[in-house]
Amino acid sequence: MPLTVLTLRTADSLHELSCPIDASIDLGSSSECEIVLDGGAILPRHCVFRRVAEKRFRIQRAVPEAWFTVNGVYAPDLEVETPFQFSLGMEEIRFDLGVEGEEPPEQAEEASSAEEAGSDAPAEESQAVVRSNRRDYLLQPTAMKPRAGERVGEVIVESSPESAVALSSPVSVLEQAKAPEPAAADEAKHDEEESSSLLLTGLLVCGVMIAAIIYWNRHLDQVSSPPVAKVQVAVPERTHFTPEQIIRACEELRHAGAPLLAANLLMPLAEEGHVEAMQPLANALRASGEFGEEVVFLMQQAVVGGSRAALSDFVSVVDDADNPARYAESSFKQLQQAATLGEASAWMPLGERHEHGNGTVQDIKRALAAYEKAQADGDQRAEAKLSARQAALDRAAAFIRSWNEVSVATLLDHVAAAQGKFFMLDHPPMDALLRLEEEMRARWPLRRISVAAGAKAELENFDLIHVIQPFQFEVQRGDRTARGKGVLTCTVQRDEADKWRITDADDTIELTELLPKKEQFVSAASLRELKPAFTHEEQVEESRLEILRGMRGIEDTQDFKTALTVLMNAVYEFPQETFWKPFADTLCDRMARQLFADGKWLDAAWAEPVHQLSERGSVSAMLLEGHLLAAGYGFTRDEKRSTALYQKAFEAGKRRDARFYYAEALFQGRGVPQDIDKAGALVLSFMTRSKHPLEAYLAAHLLWRKAEINPALWQDVYDTLSRVTDKHPPAKNLAGMVLLNHGQTTKERKTGFAAIKAAAEEGVVEAMKTLANCYQEGIGSEKDFLTATTWKQKAAVTPPLRKKHYTEFEE
Repeated sequence: MPLTVLTLRTADSLHELSCPIDASIDLGSSSECEIVLDGGAILPRHCVFRRVAEKRFRIQRAVPEAWFTVNGVYAPDLEVETPFQFSLGMEEIRFDLGVEGEEPPEQAEEASSAEEAGSDAPAEESQAVVRSNRRDYLLQPTAMKPRAGERVGEVIVESSPESAVALSSPVSVLEQAKAPEPAAADEAKHDEEESSSLLLTGLLVCGVMIAAIIYWNRHLDQVSSPPVAKVQVAVPERTHFTPEQIIRACEELRHAGAPLLAANLLMPLAEEGHVEAMQPLANALRASGEFGEEVVFLMQQAVVGGSRAALSDFVSVVDDADNPARYAESSFKQLQQAATLGEASAWMPLGERHEHGNGTVQDIKRALAAYEKAQADGDQRAEAKLSARQAALDRAAAFIRSWNEVSVATLLDHVAAAQGKFFMLDHPPMDALLRLEEEMRARWPLRRISVAAGAKAELENFDLIHVIQPFQFEVQRGDRTARGKGVLTCTVQRDEADKWRITDADDTIELTELLPKKEQFVSAASLRELKPAFTHEEQVEESRLEILRGMRGIEDTQDFKTALTVLMNAVYEFPQETFWKPFADTLCDRMARQLFADGKWLDAAWAEPVHQLSERGSVSAMLLEGHLLAAGYGFTRDEKRSTALYQKAFEAGKRRDARFYYAEALFQGRGVPQDIDKAGALVLSFMTRSKHPLEAYLAAHLLWRKAEINPALWQDVYDTLSRVTDKHPPAKNLAGMVLLNHGQTTKERKTGFAAIKAAAEEGVVEAMKTLANCYQEGIGSEKDFLTATTWKQKAAVTPPLRKKHYTEFEE
């Protein structure tokens, strides 16, 4: 027959539960679970049993906090075959499978043994053994399995002459246990006081066990068998023991794992006003999971009643996470009460209330004072809180020491990514702050800056601290030396990674010595504003160095704002000087390359500085402004002004790139009437033998015009182009057309066709169109209409090659 019943056997009980294959059974302390267990270690939904095969179960924990062992092995998810032993703390359950309606093997063996051992037992005894199968049940840690025996009242005990005598006269048994033999009377009297507590504990445990057995059997009898006659059993009365003995016994019960039993026994004493019982009762209720306002009330009553031993527990229950009034004003006053009575453990939670304003007004100074008292008592949590102030002081000191370093790279270790005001900068981006630090280091190559005594920290909260840190300094440049002292005022904040970073900073300085004389320095209130008073030559050199620093890395960036700003500062500061022009030409050429590469102008605000540089004689700035006017970037499109600027640039410096752009504009007639002759005069005598791709390509176009009149010049056209075909695909296409149309041999025409095809494959749209016509007409190749169509379609969707700037090529 199929195994459809899951049997659960504990030390004292046996239960059955329907469990077909693929069934799922929840175990936990919640009443919604199929298997319900009580105990502090059992979660509301602890684990899940799934029957995955005929005799195989999969057991998984329901929540990460749950734990259990199966056959002595701990695992969060495992499979096991029946029978198996399941353990939760002190509770052990044996699981097996059986057939519905049949006795489990273990129960059948017990029944058989009972029949052989006591065939003459009364009918009531055998009747008590019969129990109906139960599906809806509640497993308790102290549940007892019904056993064959004799029923006395609501208790089933094993049939034996000794037990019969004990049950027939329970009072005499207790009296016999109390009365010692005459020969041992003196010794018993001597040990009576020491053993009374243990005796009471044992009797109380026995009483609870008896009560549990009575309740369990009464419940089973109601569903399985008719009631039987009851016999009253006398139980020793509590009045035989003093309150002190009861309290001591209940403490032992609580430590032994029976807090609820201890609480039930202590309740009458507390109700009678015994102060000594209130702390043990509160601890017992708390240990049993019955935490509530009554626990706090009982502890407070114990403290008010004069129990100094209850103070520590009083603080613990007031600050317990399960206390619903933990952050209320009443809890704050209770903690104050405990602290006033001398309980040192109250200072830490009092500090937290002051820090966060729970139950009182937020007051960081009071929180700090409370934490200091808690630290004096050895509280490690207070040590961690108070370490915040020292951590902030350490960060400010480390920041000052970093001013001695050559590199500014370590600045990121000290400063937050999002800053407030830093020295003379308000909310600067990180690159601006880095430049400020670099300028100070460049201005004063030799620096000796140290932290001075007298640092102070003021807490806004324990994650945001204001620091005042004195320092001393000596800075030197050449023969100039400045000495003095200063104060750094900064805010230090703890970030998400638990690192302390400075969010704003400022400093003031007081100069004590200036060498060789005061006039050689610019007076300043901040170290970063302190500068040497340079001569004109020194100022020019300083400006030149500043421009160099500002232009550092411009080849790797697309943001030219900083370099433009530094350059324009030099232009305005030294209008009569020209030292800045090479830097202006370099920067404008770089910006032009970026313009040609992107096909757009990234920031319209850059156009005005370019215009100012052009007005002041920078040839590259003139050319760049001409490009911008031709394209309409940063200015209104004006090709006439563009060509005029190209001419101005050429006439100002006779530079080759200016000659090229001016001649190109004349050849194409951009903004002016086309002037082939003038363009030829500028180009042909200078560029026909050039290896610069743009110059050779323009020269070839001008020669082409002449060769159409004088065919003897086609060879010159081809020679001019052949020098740059590897660098410039449009030149390769034009050279191929010369060979294809004017070649003297078949080989030359095939070479021309190959060059055109190569240029087309490199993305030259004109070459694609020419190649399509060659395939269609059979020029230089066999006719191929399909290939011709393919190249036509490709030419229609291919964008023109990006126009390259003159400086992108090296001759």
